[in-house]
Amino acid sequence: MRIIAGTAKGRTLKSRKGLETRPTLDRVREAIFNILGEKIINARFLDLFAGSGAIGLEALSRGAACCYFNDKNKEACLIIKENLTKCAFKQPALVYKMDSFAFISDLAQKNTVSFDIIYIDPPYEADFYLLLFQRLGEAKLLGVEGIIIIETDKKASLQEEYSLVQKENRLMKLFKKKQYGDTIVWFYKLCGEE
Repeated sequence: MRIIAGTAKGRTLKSRKGLETRPTLDRVREAIFNILGEKIINARFLDLFAGSGAIGLEALSRGAACCYFNDKNKEACLIIKENLTKCAFKQPALVYKMDSFAFISDLAQKNTVSFDIIYIDPPYEADFYLLLFQRLGEAKLLGVEGIIIIETDKKASLQEEYSLVQKENRLMKLFKKKQYGDTIVWFYKLCGEE
């Protein structure tokens, strides 16, 4: 697995062995960043179920302003740190080892950052997308023109829109859905007033 484009193009990335993690294929990563295009430049990026960190590392290589990586697995976090050292990015990169919901709550309490792009690649059997959208909405972690990208198995069925906070008119609406083999990538954008 390698960085596809940008300042760290060609750098080999380490990933965990075994079936617990499923690194996003190079062609899927390339397609995702082609869809994002210029939106990645100077974006504040969150790689929520980071695994090897390949998505966040690609974002940094392509010009993201900063990246927060989170994974609850200790070995995954060590690998992300090793990959960051290999790539030697100048932009800030922070690595957290927490459950995703605890991480969201922690950032909400600190109230110090919002993200332009949030990438979510949980285990394929996950069924907590509605709760995840609600928690992200309550925490106000997504910037005004924010995008959430979710990678799922082709069997997953996500909604066309999700309400972020019930008392506010803020929705995440699906604007693109692409299938790559057994993987589906869902692109949502924030709509409505804050």
